[in-house]
Order: sequence, then structure tokens, then C-alpha cells
Amino acid sequence: MIILLVIAICICPALCQSAKPQSINVSVDPRIELLAAVQLLSGYGDKYGLITRHDFPYKQDVAEYFAPYKGHRVVKLFAEMSNQGFSFDAPPAAMLYLSDPPNLRQRVPFFDYIKKRAGGERQLNDFVQALRAFARETNFTAFFNAHKGTYRAIVLNAKKELKGADWIGSLEDYYGTKQASYNIILVPLFHPGGFGPRLERTDGKYDIFNIGGPMDARDGWPVFGTKESFKQLAWHEFGHSFANLLGEKYDKELQKCSSLFDPIEPKMREQAYGRWLTCVNEHVVRAVKIRLAVADQGKDGSEGLIDGERAKGFAYIKALCRKLEEYEKQRDKYPTFESFYPELVAVFKSLSEQKLGPEFYLIPFRGSIKSVARDKQSVLIVPTHEADADVQDEIRQFVQRVRDQFYKESPILTDDEALKQDLSDKAVVAYGTMTGNSWLASLSGGLPFKIEPKQVVADTAYPGQHLRFITAWPNPRNPKKGILIYTAQQAADVVGINSVFHGPTDYVVARDKEVLKAADYVKKNGRWTFR
Repeated sequence: MIILLVIAICICPALCQSAKPQSINVSVDPRIELLAAVQLLSGYGDKYGLITRHDFPYKQDVAEYFAPYKGHRVVKLFAEMSNQGFSFDAPPAAMLYLSDPPNLRQRVPFFDYIKKRAGGERQLNDFVQALRAFARETNFTAFFNAHKGTYRAIVLNAKKELKGADWIGSLEDYYGTKQASYNIILVPLFHPGGFGPRLERTDGKYDIFNIGGPMDARDGWPVFGTKESFKQLAWHEFGHSFANLLGEKYDKELQKCSSLFDPIEPKMREQAYGRWLTCVNEHVVRAVKIRLAVADQGKDGSEGLIDGERAKGFAYIKALCRKLEEYEKQRDKYPTFESFYPELVAVFKSLSEQKLGPEFYLIPFRGSIKSVARDKQSVLIVPTHEADADVQDEIRQFVQRVRDQFYKESPILTDDEALKQDLSDKAVVAYGTMTGNSWLASLSGGLPFKIEPKQVVADTAYPGQHLRFITAWPNPRNPKKGILIYTAQQAADVVGINSVFHGPTDYVVARDKEVLKAADYVKKNGRWTFR
């Protein structure tokens, strides 16, 4: 996400635990928890999907404790401001300018970027004043103190995944410089992923942050990630604090290449990357992350990583990755990333001078589940051939609720209607058993998995009952589009299937809500197979 430049002294997160040897500090921060409570009350999750979809006792505690204050001025004000651009990275970044609640003293002047996103300095100050009143009137400090045990457990669970890793060392080696500190703020109510503000110290170095929510919930606890997902977040979000400063330094030269933004602007704006410089920074950070992955895991799969980013709209990332290979081979000539950065600017310049036709931007669908769900040109399909008519009706009602929440502009077709239509230009989201949904049945011969009464066969056999399978797959009529299948052994288990954690991978095998396997397909020569 967008990185914020803040001129500030170091602000240490609350309940902070050091995670040696990688020097990543992990915390739950009262300022962000206060903000999250306001966002929850305002309906922010329904509008932007930035509130966790997972249910657990802490989320229920927040909802119940603060419910009487849903009509508070700050809740209404935030709803208005978020509609006007004070959303995504801007609100949590703004909180880092302030002291802990309830006082919320402004420690340093707000940076112009934050003031602009908030609709001006006066409105931002009004928001802080209203938030201060909310913290006092709700006795937020008492709520926070009462849940310190929960926060400590969350931090300790995350630290277990971080233990023994040295991702920061590889990051600093690649960029050829160091930052003052690296901090992960865990926010139980936020969406998975993260925002990455940075705070400048008086010595010119930065305290840099990842502020993000849980990927899953298990046994009543939010789960913030695995060792692998934390590594990817560290390389991406922390990478912004190295790369973005260089983007700002070379902004004038990069703006001469801004015509490159036009062909990818719709996809960029969907991800809240509304400026060409922001788009450049995302390209660079993602290219570095791919090169770090190659160094960490080997060259196999690098093309898949590149294609995955291109599928998200980062059309120029392959050229950047090739150029970065030169950097890696010439570290004696380019000891730091800063010394090499003009070569990356030259890549954008060269591309802008070429006549890149439509074929350059056409990208075969590469997954994941999340990428299908994000496609605005989508249609949902419900079954009409399930054995139990009552369960079939429950599936239809469930899909209606899913559509109303996540696919508001998408039509719902029956399976038989879908078979009569050309859906080659659509992302298809289909629900039902592989026999009860005739549209899914028509695909079954070309799919590598099998849903059987006593097992699901995917990368291996998963025996048992009440098994669910969620998968992305290329649309057989248009390999540039994806389909998303929600299926199960029994039709009744299709109802509520979205409660299974899914999104980052190509497929998920689950028993009820328990994820048994989440992974990607092997993609070679246009074929998708299991590992």
C-alpha cells in the first residue's frame, strides 16, 4: 500500500515485544484499536472490505461495548470523510502522529498528504477532536486495559511465526542501507494485508511499520499469518520505505513516462493506486520482492510470480525484474539500490517510448482465488439440480446474500441459464456440488480434482465427510478470465462456505471451517496441475 512520509520523533508501539534476531517489533497499538472501533461502527467494512470478515470473541466485545455510541459524531464524521478519500492507508497513518488515547495529543504537524486525504487540515483536526471525545466518553482506556491479556496472546502467537527468521537482513542487503527499526502492528479488526507508514527520526533514519489484520480465525483467536506470509509482508511493506524515497527523488524524470499509467489505470485505481508515482513505487517494490524470493527459493516459479503481478495490472514488472538481475550481478559497481535506481527510471523511459500494443497488456489468468473475486465483470451461478430442494433453496439464498455484500453489480444465473449464455468475457463464481450444478458438471472432465462421497482428491486424497473445496481456475472459454468454484461433498456444506478462509492461494481444501490445505497449482505451458 501507499507509504507515508512523516517528519517525527520515534514513537514506540504499545505492548511492544522485540522479535530477535530479525529485529522486528510486534505490538497491538491503542491508537489503532481506537480507530478500528470507529471504523467498525461506521460500516467501513461493508464499503471497502477493510474490516475483517472473521468472527471471534474480541471482535464481538468491540461491537457490543461500543454499540451504544454508533450515533457518535466521530462515527458519522469518519463515514463522511472515508467517502471523500480518508480511507485505506490514510486513517491508520494519521493515528501515528498522535499520542495514546484518550489525550491523542498531536506530536508533530500533519504531513500535507494526510491533510489532503482528510479533506483539509481543519477537517482533520475536527476528526481528532471528535475522536478524543469518543475515547473519553466510551472510557476506551478501560476497555483496552481489560483486554491486555488478549493483546499479549496475539503478539506472542505472531512472534512464534517470526522466530529465527532474518528477512530484514536480506532486505537491508538488497537495498544496501538500514532503517532505525521495523515494526508490525497487529490489528484484530483490520483486513489481511497491510499499510506501511514510516516515521523519520532526528538522525534521518526511519522507524517503519506494517499495520495489518488477521488472515484467519481459529479457536476464537485471530490468526495474523504464517512464517511465509509474514515474510512476504515484511519484504513488501517494509520495502516501500526504501524504494519510495527514491521514487520521490526521481519524480520529475518519472513523470515524463506517465503515459504508461493510462493503459493500467483502471486496475491500479481498484487497488487504491491512483497516481503514477504510487504505481511506479508498487512496481519497484514488487519487483524487488520477486528477486528476493528467487534468491530465497531458487529460480523455479519466478515466471509465475511475475505473471501473478502482471495479472494484477503491474504490466511493466517483467522488464524491471530483468534489469534488477543486472544490479545483483554488479554490486561492486552499484553498492546500493539508490546508486542503481536511475537504471530503473531508464526502464520506464524506454517503455514509454515504445508503441506497446494491446497484446502487451493481455495477460492469461494466473490465479488466485482473490483475483477472481476482485474482477468487476463477474456473474454468479446457482444450482438447480441438487437432490434436496430445500438445501438448494438455502444455497440460492446464501448466494444472494454474498452477491449483495460483495458483488453488488453482478447478476445471478441458474446453472441451466449459464449453459445457454456466452460467459467468455466474465469472471464466473459458481456454487453447488459438482453434480447438482449443471454448469460445474459440464467442466468436471477438464478439472484435476475430484469430489467423492468419502474423500476429496486434490494434491493428495483427503478422506472424510463434510469436506469443502474452493478453487480458482481459468475460464475454459477465455484463458484471460478466471472462474471461482465453491463446492463440497454435500450440498448443505455449500451454504456458508465463504466463512472458510480463502483468497491468497489458488485452492483450499477444508473440513467445515478448518483449512486442511491451501496452495497454488503448478502452471507450466498453459497447464494447471497439482504439485
